[in-house]
Amino acid sequence: MREERYPGERRGLTLFLEDLAPVVALQLGENCLLHHAIRVALRSASLRRLRHARRLFNHLPREVRQRLSEALLQHSAPLPSRELLLADYARRPPASVVAFESSERHHAEPSPRPELQHELASSADLRVTIRPGTLPAVAAQRLRAIADLIEQDRRLLSPRFWRERQLDDLAGSDQADCR
Repeated sequence: MREERYPGERRGLTLFLEDLAPVVALQLGENCLLHHAIRVALRSASLRRLRHARRLFNHLPREVRQRLSEALLQHSAPLPSRELLLADYARRPPASVVAFESSERHHAEPSPRPELQHELASSADLRVTIRPGTLPAVAAQRLRAIADLIEQDRRLLSPRFWRERQLDDLAGSDQADCR
């Protein structure tokens, strides 16, 4: 038997099948051939058996594969508690960030609008968050729209641009500061 076709093949197949096993048991039942093949492959860790289980998955009718794939995306680890997340955020320093928000559910706004926000941010200069279950094509399309906005107006990432914009907003309101 040949060894791995690419580095990490055994690990990748193992992780995929570990995630797939409970979904298959739930959707197709524990007595189905695919579930049995997955259990045997994971128990033996044989590359040949891991590939066989993946091949069985690949040979399922397209509708069944899609249903299992969707369930696999929705089947995720339990969320951490609210208190644990808040404690983690409390350790982060406050920072100004330019946020681009876009939702699949709201088609009224064709392109994401930039907005200056203040958040308890990580040390990363760039952070992208996408909800699991978002279609990859939709996520890529929205990210391209954001990249196009930045390319069209590079000032969007300038602190001076946002300071001037805030001053303009204040000058336009009744609470304008007379200097």
